[in-house]
Parts: sequence; C-alpha cells; structure tokens
Amino acid sequence: MSWVRVRTCAKVNFCLRVLGRRADGYHSVETVLQTVGLWDRVDLAVTADKAITIQVTSSDAPADESNLCWRAAALMAEQIRAEQGVAITLDKSIPVSAGFGGGSSDAAATLMGLARLWNANLSQEQLEAMAAQLGADAPFLIRGGCRLARGKGEKLENLPEIPAWLVIVIPERRVSTAQAYAALARGATRGRRRELSRPIKLTVEALRQGTLQSLAATLHNDFEAAPMGGIEDALKAKAALLEAGCLGASLSGSGSGAFGISPDRESADRIAVQVRRSWDRVEVAPTVPAGENVVISEVSEEASQ
Repeated sequence: MSWVRVRTCAKVNFCLRVLGRRADGYHSVETVLQTVGLWDRVDLAVTADKAITIQVTSSDAPADESNLCWRAAALMAEQIRAEQGVAITLDKSIPVSAGFGGGSSDAAATLMGLARLWNANLSQEQLEAMAAQLGADAPFLIRGGCRLARGKGEKLENLPEIPAWLVIVIPERRVSTAQAYAALARGATRGRRRELSRPIKLTVEALRQGTLQSLAATLHNDFEAAPMGGIEDALKAKAALLEAGCLGASLSGSGSGAFGISPDRESADRIAVQVRRSWDRVEVAPTVPAGENVVISEVSEEASQ
C-alpha cells in the first residue's frame, strides 16, 4: 500500500474588501492573504478499489461527502480518471468556521498529496484551477506566502513577504461564512473593477515598505461591520489583542477569529499570556513563506501481501 502524509497551514487576511455578489453566487473580493503556522494533517492511503473514504479526528468537521478533502479527492479522481481509491484521515488543528481557511487548506493539501500519490502529471496552474472549484481561498493555499487575490479569490498576484509573529484568538462562538456574507448585504457587482480599493492599496504599499509597523497600521476587514454575535466576539478579541500590545489587529476572513501582529516572538508569547486571562484558545504562530505552506512529509511504499 502507498500513502502520503501532508501538513497544511492556515491563512489570515491582512486586508479584505467584499465588493458585491457575482452572477455565479460567489462574491467579488479584494484581499491580501498570508499563510500562517497553524497546521492540519492529511493522510492519504491508496486503496485497491475506486472508493473514497474519510475519517476526521475533530467532531467540528464533517466526515462525509461534504468534507472538502472528500470533494477534492472526487474531483481529482474524475479529472485524471484514477484507477485507484483513497482512504483519507484528517487530523484537525486549524479551527473550524473561524476565518483561517482550514477547509480550503485541507482541500489544497488533498489535491497536492493525491497528485503525488497517484503520479498525476499536473502543473500548479491545473491544481489551482481545480482548487478554485472547491473554495475561494483554495487556489491561494496551493501557492502560500503573501498574495493579492481578486475575483472570487482565484486571481493571484505575488506580494513581498514580511516575516512576523501573530497572536491568534479563537472565540467559542463561530460564524457561518454564508451568514456573514448575507449580513453584509452587498448588492450585485456592476462592471469590472480595475482600480484597487484604497484599503487594499494601503496594505500593498505597506508590504512594499517592508516594516511590520506600516503593515499593522493598514489591517482592515469589511466583516467587522457585519451585525452578528460571532463578529461581536471577534471584535472584543481584537480589542484585547491591541490592549495587550499588538501593533495592529483584525478579524480573519469572515470571522470569528481575530489576530494581532506582534513585534517579535518574545512579545507574542507575552501578549498571549495576557490575552489568555480572558480567552480560552489563544495561539502564537509565525507567518509561513511560499513553498513551505504544504509539506508532503512522508511517502511510504509497503510490499503488498
């Protein structure tokens, strides 16, 4: 039996603008994304038949055909006409429904792992095209690093990376992505936007300046205006991060998680200790550069009996 083990990381949004609803049901966005060191693990083992099965260690994520790992495997099998099946084991650490892209990251890991496992000769562009069918953040999580994403998230541009340490707070109340977008009440997108919005421009300029202070000053997320209980909790977590000494703080994705930028690892650890007095789950994580966001850590061949 052949198998691969894939580690895949989370993301945060340094800046997120929601522009309006598209004809296909998605929303047009402009966002600056960065991969960060919260990790899930996806084990993929070849099976003799063409069946796809999945086990999940976290009760928060579905262990059925709605799971993005399962959907990614089914899409890959269809695309390459796979003659084998796969048994998926998903070990979750990235929080579910908190805005850190865990489901999309798992989908990206499954596509990349299966390309290796099934010896599929696919380019990064082909993998990203498949990923775009699974989640708005999934193409970015194939690439990792720091990127500007437009459209529904599939149009990616490289941006400079600034190494940083983040303090992440995950409130107990979670936010449904669909409900968060509905709460923003954006109308339909009209025409094609050519110029970047001002908040995105400021974040891009800050990244090019290359200092954490300039980046922290430009953090922005449209979902902070969504009238939802989970968003209110995230805003309280954001305030706690700023009070504890973060250079800047924001929601990630559509919430309910918040993150703050710390001057260094020592400061991040100190801030986390303070914030844990009020919040149960607080993580310290570094930014993760492109090329290190999805790691196929083991490949094993066992002789068939």
